[in-house]
Amino acid sequence: MIIRIADHIITPLGEGVERNLEALLRGECMLRRHTSIRGELVPEPFVGSLFDRLPEYPGYSPYEALCIAAAEPAIRCSGLDVSSSDVVFVLSTTKGNIWSSPADSARKVAGYFGNKTTPVVVSNACTTGVSAQLTAYRLLSAGTYRTAVLIGCDVQSLFIVSGFQSFKALSPDACRPFDADRKGLNAGEAAACLILGSLTSSNSPHPWCLLGGSIHNDANHISGPSRTAEGSLRCLQDALAVTCGERVACVSVHGTGTAYNDEMEALALHRAGLDDTPVSALKGYFGHTMGAAGLLETILTLHALDKGLILPVKGFEQQGTTCPVNVSPEARQAQGHTFIKLLSGFGGINAAAVWSRDIQPNSEAENHWKQPVHVHTVNEVRITSETDLVAAFRALAQAYPKFFKMDTLCRLGFVATEQLLQGHTDCIDPEHTASILANHSASLANDTEYSATISDPDNYYPSPALFVYTLPNIVTGELAIRHGLYGETAFYILDNETALQPIIDATLRDERIHSAIVGWVECTGKSDYEAHLSLVTKQSEK
Repeated sequence: MIIRIADHIITPLGEGVERNLEALLRGECMLRRHTSIRGELVPEPFVGSLFDRLPEYPGYSPYEALCIAAAEPAIRCSGLDVSSSDVVFVLSTTKGNIWSSPADSARKVAGYFGNKTTPVVVSNACTTGVSAQLTAYRLLSAGTYRTAVLIGCDVQSLFIVSGFQSFKALSPDACRPFDADRKGLNAGEAAACLILGSLTSSNSPHPWCLLGGSIHNDANHISGPSRTAEGSLRCLQDALAVTCGERVACVSVHGTGTAYNDEMEALALHRAGLDDTPVSALKGYFGHTMGAAGLLETILTLHALDKGLILPVKGFEQQGTTCPVNVSPEARQAQGHTFIKLLSGFGGINAAAVWSRDIQPNSEAENHWKQPVHVHTVNEVRITSETDLVAAFRALAQAYPKFFKMDTLCRLGFVATEQLLQGHTDCIDPEHTASILANHSASLANDTEYSATISDPDNYYPSPALFVYTLPNIVTGELAIRHGLYGETAFYILDNETALQPIIDATLRDERIHSAIVGWVECTGKSDYEAHLSLVTKQSEK
């Protein structure tokens, strides 16, 4: 049984859960108009919630320092020895320091606390904070580790803000989730730490339990939500298989304030039969905090429910989605202590986690995480930079013009997967095939190319076609679209390929996954790349 042991948050509204909850209930937020970010000029002003000053720790970047500052109080409160080898640090981030690997930052942060276990970095676009929870849930449930220290953190920069601007996704005013007059999202900064462990680690008779959840792809578009909410719906259906809708006090949604995201989430809730379930959306207070969002919003929601409250949706006045959503600009009384945390993001990714103090996990259902799984490797492919990716694509003799729009990392993953599946497409199916990929450099090659488009204020032309590929998980989204896969897609940033194996082992214990495309896709430049992919199927041992 996986429970919350301790947590802590830092936002521009202040430090600590109580301080932030009090600010939210007073209707406060730090969304302001900015023309620069910590001295860096932004040619197009934007509205966001930014720290006036980031923490400082000698020898650590501002981003790493913020991670440490969020984790220290939670670790101190837990009373745990996090230097132990059965403790894993899981970092939830979309960009980290941008110009260095988030895996390096994760190792430095874990090392600050004396932990030498290889850390895990989850980078699954806007769903990262929920994806990280599910990764930790699996690793702990499988017995790989006993405790997980989850840290969600991202800081804004010209690089990130210009990317949102390239998609015309930023609102000129404070965002208004689900409102008829919503105009887009706001940029935000925050850091959150959530420590998970076993029931024996808690003295509470009724702890908050993470009951599980799932990740699904839309298989639709790398930068636009599914108009029929396919991935989000599947996540909600999986969540309702854990708990019935009548017991759900609220659904904490993504609620970015963009036209398409809010419409998609409203449709997903409707199709899942949750039209009347209260909805919580916190972007109107903090903006979109990226890798921190899933953890920040989870922590605030469970603490609010402890007070018997569903937090108000700031900026909402009039229903603005085709399917009405049960949101309110006022705080409301909650019925129960069970909620679903739902997120979606670029790459067609969707994720949901179920939390409860009312429901105890089903021990029989949970036992499958302890059962060994026999994995059969159907095929294996290796590609190095000696392979011309365009020539290799042409050799496949397939009509797929979109290949030429992809960045090098996605081309690498695409070609390797096409070779991998030749003669083996009978091993995959739309609902039960996962894509679990990793590398060390994230999206560094395309980051460099995109950066050139914003480096000259007099020749400023941020490109959405380039920016979307500055998220490494887009490679898994491209594979899902190509093969029509609605199963799980996940991307990790790790020290090396060996570090991926425990994650694969734990993920494949999920009964919804029958086969998977797994492996390493590293790309540090247009002519410097390597891939090692495997197609695996599984069969539980009796």
